Amino acid sequence: MTEEIINYYNIMRRNFPFIIREKETILRILSNKDNIIICRKDSNNGLIAVSVINHGTILLLCVDLEYRNQGIGSGLLKESEDIIAGNGYNKITAGAGFDYIMPGVPLARSYYKAGSKGLCPYINNNAADFFTKRGYAHTCGCDFFDMKISLKDFTENIYNTRDNTENIIYRWATPDDIDNICECTDDAYQDFTKYYKDNALYSGCNNPGVLAAFYNNEACGTLIVRTEDMDNDIGSFGCLTVKHAYQGKHIAINLIKTGTKYLKDAGLKEAFIGYTYSGLDYLYGQAGYKPWIYYMMAEKEIHGELWSI
Repeated sequence: MTEEIINYYNIMRRNFPFIIREKETILRILSNKDNIIICRKDSNNGLIAVSVINHGTILLLCVDLEYRNQGIGSGLLKESEDIIAGNGYNKITAGAGFDYIMPGVPLARSYYKAGSKGLCPYINNNAADFFTKRGYAHTCGCDFFDMKISLKDFTENIYNTRDNTENIIYRWATPDDIDNICECTDDAYQDFTKYYKDNALYSGCNNPGVLAAFYNNEACGTLIVRTEDMDNDIGSFGCLTVKHAYQGKHIAINLIKTGTKYLKDAGLKEAFIGYTYSGLDYLYGQAGYKPWIYYMMAEKEIHGELWSI
């Protein structure tokens, strides 16, 4: 790992300390061979601002606090847009591309539920306002957000290892289950299947691991459970799926509650669900999760035309 990549990671962390994402994941994204990275430095050659571009996406744009409101961010955004337009793209997104450091632009409020705000005390709407003033819009018809729970508030005291009504078993998946797991995810949401093919998820250590629901040895629900940020005792979930034929049997909430209890029993302080959307807040809310940060899924149509300040 080069010193430059470490510096990009450090400036991201000091400007977005509230973003919960595994360090190794962020470093891998910052090291992607297709990245174009432009930056600004102070008189001592210290990094004060950076933009990370990958194809038509701005994965990261940040300016250190003491250098904001001096045109540095606007200049970086203009240069980033010029590069993207010059490479033939007619749309720019800020946030999620081939992967994401954060799904979009951090935002304090819901777009669709009046008065709804995230729990994170460090978030305001300044970043979203910055992009909105420069022609970006939230183009999705729903909210996107991260959710979180303090595990001391999670009160379930048994594992949902069996649903007596449906005779469904909940257990950690093994390498022998991979094909079965992928049949489930292909049926439920095929885009997630690639993540479930990672052999490291089935190492037997359960961290990270695949928690799955089985009916007569058929995988009918899946959830990836991991310790996302061990330095801060935070665990996380991702890629929840339930096979269509088994939906409506409380499999999703049982997987969430079982996984949450595992993280609590592992000694973690918080559990986190990243990059989810309207509707799932009700599902996760049944286990006590609440929105932590909302995101502006910022996009701008450019039609090959460059803009100027």
